[in-house]
Amino acid sequence: MRKKTILILSLVSFSAFGAVKTRTSDDLARTRSQVMELGAKLSTLEKEIGTKNNLYLSSIQQIKQFENDVQLYREHLKQVQSDVKEAQADNQSIMKSYLLESENESTQEWQRRVHLELLKQAQSKLKNKETELASFESKILQFDEKIASLKQNEEEFLSVIRELEARKKTAMEVYLARVQTKKSIEKSVQSQKLHTRLAEIKKDFSQAPIVVTKPDRFFRRPVDDFMGYTPSPKGVTFKYQSVQPIKAVGGGRVVFAGDLASYGQVLLIDHGNDLRTVLLGKMNIKVKKNDTVTGGDILAYTQNESKEPQNLYFEVRKKNTAQNTILWLDPNGVSKI
Repeated sequence: MRKKTILILSLVSFSAFGAVKTRTSDDLARTRSQVMELGAKLSTLEKEIGTKNNLYLSSIQQIKQFENDVQLYREHLKQVQSDVKEAQADNQSIMKSYLLESENESTQEWQRRVHLELLKQAQSKLKNKETELASFESKILQFDEKIASLKQNEEEFLSVIRELEARKKTAMEVYLARVQTKKSIEKSVQSQKLHTRLAEIKKDFSQAPIVVTKPDRFFRRPVDDFMGYTPSPKGVTFKYQSVQPIKAVGGGRVVFAGDLASYGQVLLIDHGNDLRTVLLGKMNIKVKKNDTVTGGDILAYTQNESKEPQNLYFEVRKKNTAQNTILWLDPNGVSKI
């Protein structure tokens, strides 16, 4: 009855863990989708701001160009105004001469005609200058109206850009918040995956059978400076006090490097041919998963914050079966022990 109760509780716990894991995965998928949507909106806002900013800069350039042009027209207008005044003075002078000659009885007809022709030319010149003056005044007025319109557009562009920048700031704040949420959920998912993986490794450590076979090869010691050792049916525990390198006992590939629940820091090296070695203890690990190592390479450093003797556990496994590790150690190393 007790076994049945434990089994039911285990199934309930597993179901609850599975439900939490599924819910977390759904949250992650939903959050990732939201992050992508917000990123797309930010990208659209960036492009729209860029377009409006280009129009704004173009408007400023146009205003500058029109202001330069109108300045040239104003300078020329002053010259035309001066020419008109001069033509008006000439016209009045010729008009007076013509009137005087017309009233003088001694003036010949041909002289009157000459004065009349001069008067017509002066009036024509005056008319042309007045037409030119009116044309320049009209153009300057058009330029002023165009500049006023462009400046109004410039203000509108600035207003739109400010509004878009405000929207972008708000969207960025929401985006960053979602990204932070996504990272938090990803960390939780990763933690769940690591928890599952560590549980599997821990189960392998605790449930693997122990066999005694003739060693296929010998390994060197993982540490050199130790106070003693304690062999067990599975592994060998080295007692040390100094901080020193922990070296690879043979060539291989790192398949796990990290914390393993209550075991502490763990290093798992695959030496090929279904042969692996395990190191457990307080370590400052210097390698990572998938690193290739050779015998004697530094894998980590021992830690001893209390200055009391510490333990480093070493174990040899073949086909995930714990071996009598003391038999696998290099005879020269064993003789030192």
